[in-house]
Amino acid sequence: MAYIGKVPANVPLTSSDIADGIISTADLANTAVTGAKVNTDIISAQTALASEPADTDEFLVSDAGTIKRIDYSLIKSTPTHVLISTTTVSSAASEILVTSGIDSTYKSYMIDIINLHPATDNKSLNMQFRQGGSTITSSIYDYGFTHIGSNNTNTHNYTHDDPQMALANNINTDATSGVSGRIFLYEPSNTTYDTRIQWGITFELNGDYQCHSSGSARIESTTAVDGFRLFMSSGDIDLCTAVKLYGVA
Repeated sequence: MAYIGKVPANVPLTSSDIADGIISTADLANTAVTGAKVNTDIISAQTALASEPADTDEFLVSDAGTIKRIDYSLIKSTPTHVLISTTTVSSAASEILVTSGIDSTYKSYMIDIINLHPATDNKSLNMQFRQGGSTITSSIYDYGFTHIGSNNTNTHNYTHDDPQMALANNINTDATSGVSGRIFLYEPSNTTYDTRIQWGITFELNGDYQCHSSGSARIESTTAVDGFRLFMSSGDIDLCTAVKLYGVA
């Protein structure tokens, strides 16, 4: 209806004049909400995600100034070495046996030995592999390695058709001595070629000298390899911080 008398003066619209929830998204201009209008705690005020995001979790990114969403699967790191298992020894054991984790998933596998301590002095650290769930003890290992010691020695060891492969020998059992190293296993599930192995081992040589063993081997068999065994030529393994098995992507 028309006003009777004087028209009221114009006054500014205030928040008290607008009921909560009355303004809809459609009433806002596309450019109405800017960065200056967004509270700085818009992220920190939310509930924290307590684990790694799922592949389908989404993030906002600015693509040359255009806001877009992106799945976590597209920005997460892809490790080249995937940890499969960790085995430790805290008391005397005759062997370290890994019976699973090696299959056709990866073309190469890496085994890290971290401070393995033998109980008996001046012995060798040996290795055998497994096929079809059983340890290979037949004479099908060919290997050779070089010892380079701080006592100015350079020795070579090699054997053909042995029932195990030696990674290092004449290992000292001093309390401060531990065997550490890395072994690579190449395409163990391939049934066309023999399985190849390569390693580098650092340890204390009997007589209190630092030594490095570098070697390679093959398993004269085309049957797929699915595990391995570490053991001393005599005596137990009394401690081992860890033996870690990785798949190499």
